[in-house]
Amino acid sequence: MNIKRIAIIATAVLAQIGSVYSQGTLPMFWDMDGSTAPTGFSADQGPAGSKLVYSSAALVKSSPYALRLDYTTEYAQAFWSGKADTVSFYLAGTSTGDPWQGEVTVDESTDGSSWSTIKTFKDDIPNVTTGYFVRVKSDSRYVRIYYKAKVSGFNLAVDDFSVRPKAPSENPEIQVYYNNTQQINTGTVSTGNDTVIVFEVYNNGTKNDLTLSTLSLTGNQADDFSILTSTPLTVSSGKREEVKIKLNNAQNGTYEATLNIASNDLDNPNFKLNFSTIKGSKASEPVAQPQNLVIDAKAFRMNAGFSKSDAEHYLILVSVGTATDVPTDGKSYERGEYIGKSRVLLAGDDNANIDFDNTVANTTYHIRVFGYNGYGEYTNYLTTNPLEKTITTPGLEPGAYYGSLAPSENNFIQDLYALINPHRRIYYSNYSSNVIDQFEARDTTNSKKIVEGFYTGYQYIYEPPFSHSVMSREHCYPQSYMTKVSDNEPNYSDLHLLFTVHQDKANAVRSNYPLDEVDQVSTTFFGGTFGRNANGDYCYEPRDFAKGVAARANFYACAAYNTAEFPFTLPTSNMLVNELQYQNILKKWNKDFPPSPWEIARHEFVSQESVQGNRNPFIDNPDWACYIDFSLMKHVPAGTACATDSIPGSVKAPNTADIKIFPNPTVEEFNIDLTAFNRETVDIYVIDYYERTMMHETTSNEGIRLNATSLSSGTYLVLVRSKSGKTAASTLLKP
Repeated sequence: MNIKRIAIIATAVLAQIGSVYSQGTLPMFWDMDGSTAPTGFSADQGPAGSKLVYSSAALVKSSPYALRLDYTTEYAQAFWSGKADTVSFYLAGTSTGDPWQGEVTVDESTDGSSWSTIKTFKDDIPNVTTGYFVRVKSDSRYVRIYYKAKVSGFNLAVDDFSVRPKAPSENPEIQVYYNNTQQINTGTVSTGNDTVIVFEVYNNGTKNDLTLSTLSLTGNQADDFSILTSTPLTVSSGKREEVKIKLNNAQNGTYEATLNIASNDLDNPNFKLNFSTIKGSKASEPVAQPQNLVIDAKAFRMNAGFSKSDAEHYLILVSVGTATDVPTDGKSYERGEYIGKSRVLLAGDDNANIDFDNTVANTTYHIRVFGYNGYGEYTNYLTTNPLEKTITTPGLEPGAYYGSLAPSENNFIQDLYALINPHRRIYYSNYSSNVIDQFEARDTTNSKKIVEGFYTGYQYIYEPPFSHSVMSREHCYPQSYMTKVSDNEPNYSDLHLLFTVHQDKANAVRSNYPLDEVDQVSTTFFGGTFGRNANGDYCYEPRDFAKGVAARANFYACAAYNTAEFPFTLPTSNMLVNELQYQNILKKWNKDFPPSPWEIARHEFVSQESVQGNRNPFIDNPDWACYIDFSLMKHVPAGTACATDSIPGSVKAPNTADIKIFPNPTVEEFNIDLTAFNRETVDIYVIDYYERTMMHETTSNEGIRLNATSLSSGTYLVLVRSKSGKTAASTLLKP
């Protein structure tokens, strides 16, 4: 039976939450969807790589996502201008037990440093989304949902976080607008190239007049402006009055100042607003480029920092090899966009910890940084003498990982097994938050990203966060080949075996057919082909890019997980699978397609201690595959196991039994006749179309009755194994 593998949206995908604490205007709302938090909201989600969201229905108020907090001191936070009254949010506990355990507080602050607790949850958060309301003081400007104490096995989901404004009072309350957009106190606004800048002051009070006693300008260029509005100025309740400022300087360029408004507002008696305007067709050109470009390069990632100049903003371009592309004045660029052969890595203010996506090993990159002023059609780049550097990323860095291990030694296979086990486990549900978000995804325009299908080269464009609705996690050594079937086993989620592929056009097509060279084509999708090999057997052939990678992944599966009790071999020792993966073709691909810069980069990424922490020996040493006959996991000390005529094409005779399932198809219950196992203790697995273990039972009886009401309609594999290695399999149909 062929079992297709599909990647299901599990409980978590990465949420790229911004850490810049921008002040928002009321009312404010965050539904936890999208790749960045709305203005005024932020989240601290602890260590790098743990930035996750939930998507299961019980944890989400408004689909598709809820924020995940899973470390002590993590939080979701709001920061606003004006007077707030009520804060609302939804919480759900996620747990391995009931009731939920831990402590969560809701805190408020006037300055973001000193906090007071409004509400405390201790061991009492339900496991389904539940709404809560808290009142905040009128002078508070911050509120946070704070994970004060986490208990192992218990996490927190946060969704639909909102801050509502305080109802207007009789007292005067100042609000300042530009182009009908409310501005925050001490905020900044750009006003294009207006010679006369018009702000509107609104009185949000319900009775008493707002009186602007003085208007003044400060800043280095304040003398280039004049205020056209006289004071005192009275603004009636619910009304607006204009404040006009004129730019007097005739020279083209950028001008900046701060408008100071003194009034009888009790909370904001001194309102400040920074503003800039442009004389002429574009902003002033920066005087100097930034300096001191420092780049930290790994095989799988680079990041950079530099010292700012007088420029307002910075544009970073990166190219493979040397490029001379320059930006064009009057045009804005975004990350992921190309200028000639160069890709835009940054277009903005930030110059700290700038990560380079789409980085691979043993590759020379040319990085250039340009300063610029202005925005949109007023942008003016300094294009001469950009700050630049050329750097080559490193390759394989095993260091002393293998020690004195030698492939000619008699205990070579046992030593390999001991070396790469155990390792840090990354759960299957966290594949996207690790491999996709931290390595594979690269930026493109319109704030979207691209992931490339491993087998085919298909490029999937998506708006973060990533979900597995189109692309799935493919077991290169299929789960149905594995003698350990449970989803909880390390082999199920080993990152050295999992790759991103198109679900319907690659994963479902490959299914558990062997990898081989197609002679008679049935279907193709980009670089992937399905059909029959030269012997007339069905097989799947990936693009050349994936062939060597797939071979070495299969070798790793056998070296990492083969034991006497649970054999992992090529062909598979699981004789329930009819389509056997022979080692000959994989050894050929291993030789013909050595590790590429991408494979090396991915390998170094997975091998980090913060990710999985172990290495695939066959990427570091491809020739080591010639010292193993993978059909029986037998050591070949002379290293001659890559000669075709020396590689056996068979495996041990299977020890199989027959089982009967009735009724089949089934609706509510089904029985399994196990008399062929002679009351041996057996494990029974019911595996769905996506190779997920839907049921797992253990019995030593001659039969067992199972409840099928929880199974969706479809076809299932019922797999039975005893401790002695006897196996049986049959299909189960659920209408």
